[in-house]
Amino acid sequence: MKPKKLDIFILRSFLLLFVAALCIVLFVLLMNVLWRWVGDLVGKGFTIGTIAQFFYLSTLSLVPQALPLAVLMAALITFGNFGERVELLAMKTAGISLLRIMRPLTVFCIILAGVSFYFQNVVSPNSQRKLLALGYSIEQKSPELEIPEGVFYDQISGYNMYVKHKDQNTGTLYDITFYNLSDGYDNLTVTVADSAKLETTEDKQHLYLHLFSGEQFGQDEEVSQSGQPYRRESFREKHILLEFDSDFNVVNESMMGGMAASKNMAQIRSSIDSISMLQDSLGLGTLSDYRSTGLNTFRLVKSDSVKLAQSTVLVIPSDSAYSVATLARQADIRNTMRSTIQTQVSEMNVRGSNMEYNDKQIRKHWIEWMKKISYSTAILVFFFIGAPLGAIIRKGGLGVPVIVSVLLFILFYITSVSGEKMYREGEWSIIGCWLSTIVLAPMSVFFTVKANNDSTVFQIDVIKEFLRHWFGGRASRNIVRKDVVIDDPDKEHCLGLLSEIRTASADLASSDILNRIPQYGRLFFSTLRSDSLNGLNDNIEKLVEELGNSRNRVELEMLNELPVIPAYGVESPFAKTWVNRMLGIVFPLGLVFELRAWLFSRKIRAQMVKTEQVSRDLMNYMNGKLTN
Repeated sequence: MKPKKLDIFILRSFLLLFVAALCIVLFVLLMNVLWRWVGDLVGKGFTIGTIAQFFYLSTLSLVPQALPLAVLMAALITFGNFGERVELLAMKTAGISLLRIMRPLTVFCIILAGVSFYFQNVVSPNSQRKLLALGYSIEQKSPELEIPEGVFYDQISGYNMYVKHKDQNTGTLYDITFYNLSDGYDNLTVTVADSAKLETTEDKQHLYLHLFSGEQFGQDEEVSQSGQPYRRESFREKHILLEFDSDFNVVNESMMGGMAASKNMAQIRSSIDSISMLQDSLGLGTLSDYRSTGLNTFRLVKSDSVKLAQSTVLVIPSDSAYSVATLARQADIRNTMRSTIQTQVSEMNVRGSNMEYNDKQIRKHWIEWMKKISYSTAILVFFFIGAPLGAIIRKGGLGVPVIVSVLLFILFYITSVSGEKMYREGEWSIIGCWLSTIVLAPMSVFFTVKANNDSTVFQIDVIKEFLRHWFGGRASRNIVRKDVVIDDPDKEHCLGLLSEIRTASADLASSDILNRIPQYGRLFFSTLRSDSLNGLNDNIEKLVEELGNSRNRVELEMLNELPVIPAYGVESPFAKTWVNRMLGIVFPLGLVFELRAWLFSRKIRAQMVKTEQVSRDLMNYMNGKLTN
């Protein structure tokens, strides 16, 4: 079926951002690799080709991690741009649902997940094997020969060198002190020379140290004959050959074939089966050896004085053998048993360590096997988080989407690493490998449902109103003078309401509900409602509705000063009784809500004082106007 123009437009908008996001993510992850390896790469004389190969293989190994984050970032920016440019609203106005808008990108992400799985199962094992071999070779490479001035240089194995001055043009070393530690500290040799030259042999396996005009000191093995504790030698010219492999050779890739990361899924399953069979044989062998050398019986061979066949063995119960034995024989038996127990404990510890190591290897292989699936699945999970979230936030560009992407990826990384570590250490089951998916999959479903239903849960105004409602933020009135007033306010009725408001607010300011800590039992295990506060609120709203038609600017300004009283703050948190009881049972959470009710009561008490003052001033002003 020919794709529609809308699908092509959505795909084109997404793909451009996806390629850019993938490059950015790979660069960031590659910088992390660089910081980890910078100590091994610097100062060893690697060629540009070797460093480029290292970063190329590192990039290939990072692609499975980068794809989910790139999809998340691209989806967030794409749908954020659609919402910010009102394109998403236009599509929905045309009768196209969000799921239909997401359909071409969903198909693309499914294909991308398949490509990621193929990449991890076919391409990644080979690149990982090469990267491991190259990384090991880089770690083993000797540093580049660069003798500094004024410090001790110890990068030549078995030797130490101090150079006071060096001619940068000729490479001649002056005032050199050379320590030969290759034979150990007991046979230390110290050489002091006026000047020296250092060269590398053609095969790059040795160094030639040419020393001029100096002395050599060393311990004398024949102290008794010479009478001196050391020997001294003066020379005009001395040449020393030092072992120093300055060439760079990459180890054979086959050496890294046993690593779990360098295997595909079939090889991993084969390795798991092989290690499991080895574990079974070790377990059976341990059990068999323990039974054969068990402490429940003695196998006593008859002495040579008794003519028996060499294979004839008497099996005697241990209690019987011990009871009829002499004291000396009993001591021998105890010593034998002690030795046998110690031997068995040592063997069990060694075999236990081997079996524990094999178990850990099995778990490492399972982790790599699961990674190839979980990283592919993460692409779809992140898409169904990013696309709906972008549609809800409606913010494009590199601001909010990048922040949200980084936070979600940190959550993914922490849960993934933690779950794998817990399973690798044997503390969790294999479900730990899917911890990140278990955490993020419900989020993807939640965001998709909310976005498809045009939820306003993430809009700033809604969030502010939610926070104000739950934490008692101050709400202000905005009553303005009306251009057209049909019915003028009944001033006598308004004065009556003001009198009731003033009396009620003064009484409530000194009431128990606002001056004492809320009772835990009444707050959660019975329906606590403040009728007096709700009645006061009703009177205030009636006054606002009536007096809001006033043409007097001063009256309207004073009316705006009346607080909006959050009476719900000192009542039971929820309308449903069973929910309140559950909160009360969960004591720490219930304590938080009780603290919230106490804070609300303090705020409402201050509002009562304000209400009584404003109502009194408004009554005085209105009475003065009526008198005049």
